[in-house]
Amino acid sequence: MPGQVSLRWLPIAIASLAALGIATLEYRALSGLDLEILEAGGPSELRPGPPWGGLAGRRLSAVVEAGWRKDPEAAESFLSWHLQRYPVDHSRWYHRAIIARDLNHDRELVLAHLEAAVAAQPGNREGRWRAATLAQLLGEPDLAATHLRHWLHGQPSATGQALFAAGRWIGDPDTLLDLVVPAGEVHLLAVLRFAREHGRVDLARAAWSRLPRPRPPGDGGLLDLVDLLLASGDHQMAMAAWSETYPDYRPGQVPNGDFQHPFQTARGLDWDTRMSSGRASRDTQRFITEPASLRLDFDGDETLRLGRPAVRIPVTANPEGWVLSGYWRGERLTTRALPYLSIRSGNGTRVRVDLPARTFDWAPFRVEIDGLDETSLLQLQLQRDPPPHQFDRFLAGTLWLDALRLEARIPAAGE
Repeated sequence: MPGQVSLRWLPIAIASLAALGIATLEYRALSGLDLEILEAGGPSELRPGPPWGGLAGRRLSAVVEAGWRKDPEAAESFLSWHLQRYPVDHSRWYHRAIIARDLNHDRELVLAHLEAAVAAQPGNREGRWRAATLAQLLGEPDLAATHLRHWLHGQPSATGQALFAAGRWIGDPDTLLDLVVPAGEVHLLAVLRFAREHGRVDLARAAWSRLPRPRPPGDGGLLDLVDLLLASGDHQMAMAAWSETYPDYRPGQVPNGDFQHPFQTARGLDWDTRMSSGRASRDTQRFITEPASLRLDFDGDETLRLGRPAVRIPVTANPEGWVLSGYWRGERLTTRALPYLSIRSGNGTRVRVDLPARTFDWAPFRVEIDGLDETSLLQLQLQRDPPPHQFDRFLAGTLWLDALRLEARIPAAGE
C-alpha cells in the first residue's frame, strides 16, 4: 500500500519538476534579454529563445515588429520561426503580411498571411481594423469592407469611424450600407447621426428607407433626418417624414399647434421650450382647442431675455404669403417690457405681434407674412427684450398660447 501511494504521486511529481524546469528556463531567457541592444541592432541581431518559443520568444517578436524595417528579411524569418510555435498570435501574422508586401512577395502570399491573422482571432477588433487597412492598400475594396463590417458588428458607436474610412473608396450610399453596416436598427440610427453631422443627405435617405416606419415620437433617427433635411433645404421630405410619426400634422401648418403632444427634444419640428428662468408646460385646464395650451409661468426673479419657446415651420413656395393666427391669454404680467411674438421668414424679414395688455382673457391675433417663390422655413418664437434701465427689468405672471394656424394668404379683390 505505501508503495502504491508513492507511485500514484510519481506522475504529479515529474510534471511539477518539468514545469519548474520550464519556468526556470523562461526566467533565464527573459533575464538575458538586453532589449535596448536588441532594438538598436535590429532583427538580424536576434536569436531565437527557448525551442518552444515561450515568453522570451513573444517578447523578441514584439521587438521585431517595432524594428522590422531595419532588416525585413531577417524579421520575416524570425516571425516565421515564432508562428510555428505560437500560430494564434494575430499581430505577428499581420506583420508578416506587411513585410511580405514590402518585399514585393506574391500578392497571394500577402493575402494568405492576412487571412491567417484574421483566422487566428476572428473576434479581435484591432485585428479586423488592421486587416481592413491593409486590404485597402492592396486594392481589395470588397475585402476591406468585409473586415470593416466585422469590426463594426455590435459596436454602433463606431459607425461613424467605419463610414468615414470606407467612404474614401465607396461613393454610392446604398453600396456603403450593404457592404459595411451590419444589419440592425441600432446601426441605421447611428448612420443617420453620422449623416446629420457630416451633411450627407444621400446617405441619410438610404438609411431612412431601410428603417421600419413610422418612427416613435422622439426617435433619434427621425430627429437627425429632419434636422439634416431642414438644414439642406429639403423641406418637402422633412414634412413628409414628420407627418408619418404625427398623423395630425399637416405639411405647411404649425407643428403641434394645438399642443396635443408632449414637448420632446427641441429638435426636428418639436417646440423648443427651454427657458433660463420660469417654466413652460402644457395646460390641460385652460385652452381654446383640446387637449391643451402652452402655458408660460414667469417667476419675476431675473432679468429675462426671451428667445423661446420657438418652433420651425417649413412651408412650400407661395408668392402671395401666409397668415399666422392663434389665441393668447395673459395674467398679471408685471412689466412694461412685455413679451411679443416674432415670425421670421426665409428671406430674413421679421414680423412682430405685441400683447394687447398685461392681463387679458383669450384674445385672437392675426398677422400677415410675406411670401416667397421657393420653399422656406419660418421661425415662430416668443421674444422679450429687457429694458436698458435698472427698473422694470424683471418679468412675472403667466402667458398662454393656443390654436396656432398658418394659412395661405388669399389676395383681396383687385390686388
